[in-house]
Amino acid sequence: MGYRAEGFEQDGIYHIFTRGVEKRNIFLDYNDRIRFKLLLLHCLPNKFILSFSHAQKLKQKPELSSNGSGLVDILCYCLMDNHIHLLLRENVEGGITKYMQRILNSYAKYFNVRHDRTGVLFGGRFKSVPVISDEQLLHVSRYIHLNPSEAKITKNPFAYHWSSLGQYIGESKEEYSHPDFILNIMNGGYREFVLDHIDYEQTCAAYPELLIDDE
Repeated sequence: MGYRAEGFEQDGIYHIFTRGVEKRNIFLDYNDRIRFKLLLLHCLPNKFILSFSHAQKLKQKPELSSNGSGLVDILCYCLMDNHIHLLLRENVEGGITKYMQRILNSYAKYFNVRHDRTGVLFGGRFKSVPVISDEQLLHVSRYIHLNPSEAKITKNPFAYHWSSLGQYIGESKEEYSHPDFILNIMNGGYREFVLDHIDYEQTCAAYPELLIDDE
């Protein structure tokens, strides 16, 4: 099922998904993943930004914007081999569209130069699904964080370095997401919530429209 990458509302929360053209891998090694993570931060400011390469030459370090101050808040993320999941809150009108354009265009240019290829990298428009309740928000965040273990990439989702889960459970000092928004609406611990596989399976059945198919 396809979703149009338009019609976002300010303060709205959306599950964003995009993958490589023809399902090809978009991350080939550690450096590719690091570059994308840095772009998550570099592309946040609600103002003109330099190209990533130019900013690096000037020794400008990408930083996570404070809650509500960037184009979007990154509620959570997960980088897989051939696709990406993001949970974003739009802070300014047009914020998600501008943010995603910045990231995808910059990363595609980097990837093509580094890996000596030409042509498009991502398979069409990114998909998006609105999240309309706190309950759904919690379930989508868990779905995104469990993606690596559900795909059999790792047995332990908490050990996966390329998602925001470590920040959610306080085991990572890196700051690439804004977890407070979700953690503040929880009644219990996030680790226990993620490990509740029975509830997870029920969620997948109850909210299939929110859990974008990545097959």
